Amino acid sequence: MEVKVYKDTRAFLDEYEMILLEHESMSQLVLYSAYQCDRKHITEKASFGCCIKSGKPQLFFSNVTPYSMAIYLVPEEGDYASVIALADYFGNSDIIMEGIIARIDVCKEFIEEYKKFTLHQFTEILGMDLMELRMLNELVLIHGTHRLALPEEAKIVAEWMIDFQLEAFTIELDYQAARERADKLISENKVYFYENKDKKVVSMAIATRKLPHGTTITYVFTPEQYRGNGYAAANIYYLSKELLERGNEFCSLFIDKKNPLSERAYEKVGYKVIDEVYEYKMIPVL
Repeated sequence: MEVKVYKDTRAFLDEYEMILLEHESMSQLVLYSAYQCDRKHITEKASFGCCIKSGKPQLFFSNVTPYSMAIYLVPEEGDYASVIALADYFGNSDIIMEGIIARIDVCKEFIEEYKKFTLHQFTEILGMDLMELRMLNELVLIHGTHRLALPEEAKIVAEWMIDFQLEAFTIELDYQAARERADKLISENKVYFYENKDKKVVSMAIATRKLPHGTTITYVFTPEQYRGNGYAAANIYYLSKELLERGNEFCSLFIDKKNPLSERAYEKVGYKVIDEVYEYKMIPVL
């Protein structure tokens, strides 16, 4: 098993982009990270690579500090031997790693091997299902209005982004950073609200991660007092419809495994679970 590491993101994409695009939704954490680093010319604290067996890539990874290393095991090609080889490679190197994000079985195999090289512990911080939609179902939706967020609504967007982070990841964003990001996303026409019949904003979704053939929707948030009424499903339906009409072949989103009600609601819209993602952070042993 050969582990190939690239500091030159463009060289990595030139060689493996087409393979990653074969399962674009599933490989998106590695793929989008590579696109971002290539676009911004980021070379420090960023590395990409793959494990190769008999000339065929078995898995791909992106390791960009301060984020967790994303690992994508190639369907029908990758096996646990490649995961172990990657853990050995990192264990025997001086590369900084904050944690890992991958399928649960991949995470466990990697952690079990990597424990031989470190006193750090791994703590699970999230578990999510990856859902994908390529065709909308016919659905009776709750009455309301789907619209873009306005510049003067940046405060509520920032606050809901923070609330989303706290619920999904138990991590609080800095308000100033959240406000700046909200301003930017609104200016780029990526933030969508749903208003109820009383013209009250009751749900949010943000189309943030544009991929070559699709878009990923994030920050799907409805305040607790408005949940259970179908507002998020309606917002996701209309946003997904708009994205498909723009020429996207698919839409994807990540749903917290602790929130099965939302998952069932999006299944009614037309989304299907195609993969899962768990994230483990490395914690020093005191």
